[in-house]
Amino acid sequence: MRGKEVIVLDAELISVISEAAFEARLANGHRFTAYIPSSQGRGGALKLRPGSKVKVRFSPYSMAQAEIVLDRKGDVQG
Repeated sequence: MRGKEVIVLDAELISVISEAAFEARLANGHRFTAYIPSSQGRGGALKLRPGSKVKVRFSPYSMAQAEIVLDRKGDVQG
């Protein structure tokens, strides 16, 4: 059985782009856009600000954008 392939990494938010999108950076310096998935709502975004540490989920096909990983309650993990 094959599931959906994803890459989960730790990142730091650098700046706010919009209420659900942020510029983020990996430990190796790679910068990308991190966003809160629309299916999760925007509740977790209230706790996010530049300097916040988060977990992000990348597709193995693109390292240009990633989803911020939220727990079942909609809170940010990280």
